[in-house]
Amino acid sequence: MQIDPTSLIIVNVANLLVMATALPFVMGQGLSPAASHARHSLLLNAAAWICLLASSLWYGQTPDLILSTLAMAFICASQWMVYRALENWLGPRPLRGLLRLLVWIMPVGYVLSFSSYPVRVGWANLVLAAQLLIVARACLYPTSRNFGRRAWRYPLFGCLAVMAGFTAARGILGAWFTELYPFFRAPTPVNIAALIGANMSLVLGTIAMLGAWREEAERQLHKLASTDTLTGLLNRHGWTMQTRHPLRQAQRHGHPLSLLMLDVDHFKRINDTHGHEVGDAALQLIGQLLQRCQRGGDVSARVGGEEFCVLLPYTDAAAAQAFDARLRTELATHASAAGLPCTLDFSSGHAQYRPSGETLESLMARADAALYRAKNSGRSRLVLYENTIT
Repeated sequence: MQIDPTSLIIVNVANLLVMATALPFVMGQGLSPAASHARHSLLLNAAAWICLLASSLWYGQTPDLILSTLAMAFICASQWMVYRALENWLGPRPLRGLLRLLVWIMPVGYVLSFSSYPVRVGWANLVLAAQLLIVARACLYPTSRNFGRRAWRYPLFGCLAVMAGFTAARGILGAWFTELYPFFRAPTPVNIAALIGANMSLVLGTIAMLGAWREEAERQLHKLASTDTLTGLLNRHGWTMQTRHPLRQAQRHGHPLSLLMLDVDHFKRINDTHGHEVGDAALQLIGQLLQRCQRGGDVSARVGGEEFCVLLPYTDAAAAQAFDARLRTELATHASAAGLPCTLDFSSGHAQYRPSGETLESLMARADAALYRAKNSGRSRLVLYENTIT
């Protein structure tokens, strides 16, 4: 059976267009930035192949130069879109600046070398192979984000690495063995294998990206289940999950750990006098300031209507008092700037972790007892649990 390169290209374009069109229906209309980049990469890839097919109708003429240069620009932009999708899914990736440079200079070099077939084919394919290797490397680069198993990275890496190999081979043949690759639709073994590989990589790569999108969706659902939508802090469920590790570490290594429980003073009066919108704005402000004041590793949450908790690893009572004072200073500074028509302050209770038999519930109960003492002692103050014992 004879395989026609033109037919393989047409099938590849059809697959690219169908998959790019189907993605919004599979993923939903509100695509995330990463999923949008993935879809755009398919559309740009399809546009590149369409331009290449059309350019062959005017071989060696001005329309050939324009269309084939557009094809190079589109295929480079396609690789950039895949890289951007990986950044959204996995965090910052290596060699970003180099990839951006290659994306820009490849079409420029193609135009400048257009009059020489060996130079332009060697340049375009070898630079594109370098881009593919950078994107493939980005699939495997370590990430500190907790983003599931990320098994989808490996088939995507394989697709990109295989296509980089085929693309480099076409560049070498076109530049130094032109008779083996005299034009881009030449029915040579390497070109046929590359086009078959492109179709197979398209299918496998799209499946890999669907796997990435699924993990992204699961991560978003987990975040929604663990986050208080008003303040952006953890909710009680998220608080329970996120405090397990620092509590275990404190128990295992014996380092100090503090818990602060905060309650907004006269919150019901704020709601009754100024309305719930002002009350919500007050809670949002405290949530923002807690995130501003906390360190990496600290855990803060809204655990009730106007109640907040902060877990402070490696923190003794004196350091917890300093955190409380810093939060009060920030609140005094920003409450008026936020345009709140009321005085905003809070009462707080502190409890220090006890290595023997301490649980999150018992730690919170002691902090709550200290908070109760603070409210009964005139509010707008911090009380240490140890100081409540008589």
